[in-house]
Amino acid sequence: MKEKLKVALVTPEFSPLARSGELADVASSLPRFLAQEGLEVMVFMPRYRRPEIESWPMEVVQPELWVPLGLEKVKASVYKSEPGRFALYLIDNPRFFYRPEIYGPASSGYLDNDARFIFFNRAVLEFLLQNKIEVNLIHCHNWPTALIPVFLRTHYKDFPLFKSVATVFTIHNAAYQGEFPPESLKFTGLNWDYFTPQRLSLNGRFNFLKAGLVFADIINTVSRTYKKEIEKEAASNELSLILRGLQDRFFSVRSGIDYEIWNPAHDPYLSASYTAENLSGKRLCKEDLIRELGLVLNLQKPLLGLVAYFSPLKGIDLVLKSLNSIMKLDLSFVICGQGDETLAAELKEASRQFLGRLVVKTEMSAALMHKIFAGCDLLLIPSREEPCGLNQFYAFRYGTIPVARAIGGLKETILPFDLETRRGNGFVFRAFSPTALLKALKKAISVYNQSAIWTELVKNVMKQDFSWSVPGKEYIQLYHRAIDYRKGVKQK
Repeated sequence: MKEKLKVALVTPEFSPLARSGELADVASSLPRFLAQEGLEVMVFMPRYRRPEIESWPMEVVQPELWVPLGLEKVKASVYKSEPGRFALYLIDNPRFFYRPEIYGPASSGYLDNDARFIFFNRAVLEFLLQNKIEVNLIHCHNWPTALIPVFLRTHYKDFPLFKSVATVFTIHNAAYQGEFPPESLKFTGLNWDYFTPQRLSLNGRFNFLKAGLVFADIINTVSRTYKKEIEKEAASNELSLILRGLQDRFFSVRSGIDYEIWNPAHDPYLSASYTAENLSGKRLCKEDLIRELGLVLNLQKPLLGLVAYFSPLKGIDLVLKSLNSIMKLDLSFVICGQGDETLAAELKEASRQFLGRLVVKTEMSAALMHKIFAGCDLLLIPSREEPCGLNQFYAFRYGTIPVARAIGGLKETILPFDLETRRGNGFVFRAFSPTALLKALKKAISVYNQSAIWTELVKNVMKQDFSWSVPGKEYIQLYHRAIDYRKGVKQK
């Protein structure tokens, strides 16, 4: 009998406990799929001071875990929860994690994010070591976990428990790299020999993301298109140049969504259930959303939604530039998100100009997100860059049609709807401009106004499969590839 693969997944976010973006959804849904496939899975995240975590059922499994941090040892406590067929471990330290946000203000982040996440990385490895927990592979997500591959090959390289442990490092967005001053190296306990362009430094800074790229066994990002976009930048971007040099170890695996949690046929957050075969409940969900938001909208008119982290990378500045023109169209608009406080304030101010037609919500919740995806007719995704994107998958699942910029994973998964052939699943624009956005939105509305064609389109997109069934198995293949690489087995 084949030995069960043991995987530790390390993440700074986990839905619904701590979420700033789509990583949180991946970090909670991928382990469920892996466990269903027979893998033994454990997930590690920080125990932030958040209401969602405070009310989550968990128990202390290690009251005292002493973690090296520079020249000192810092105490952690470890909690355990079992949200499904896998174990969730939360690393607790009031000094580092009792904060209102995950990373800090959008403009700067917390000033001690270097120490916070170096501590978290070391704590994960110390917990595994002290409790003699064997794993075959550690799957790290984004820059806050990127030093685990580094520590495995330095501080922990002589421990038999870690000798053959492989690493996969997933880049969900290369724009966020974890850049810190050279002095941050002191928290790692590594000497200055590691602060070189071949290892941890990039442009004279300590770059966490680069560290993960250099030391991980296998690297991947979250769509083929985004992988190509990263590689294309190689001439002007040193990080991209590094990735081009790691071609034999650099892959792409598209993200998926959990079809049990995101299912309009039995979604507890919705006022009515519906399926592709019977869409009547979607109209009731639209009525419910209109009522909850206080919108003044004829049910026959389109309701446009946007759910995003408020930042220029998500195209919120483009929305602000386009907003007057959007609101001249015969629709209502709901925007939901958090992030850059200046952008949020500008959106709130704009909503006062269009009372009853434009609503901006900055208190995100699972219930509201589900209601928006179910109750809206159209979903705007105007991203400046989008490595994969999950919102289009949620929209498809709930029969809401995306209007998106053709970039990254959006370009890969949203195919332009053709009125003649009736093929395609959304409406796209290429240029990052109000003119291009408005043109795509007007095209979508013109199809919306042809009710028979629109209903056919809605039914077709709901029948697509963007679950973990395919990408989840690709991750398992990637894990075996990383394990073989660590063992020195020649790659095919």
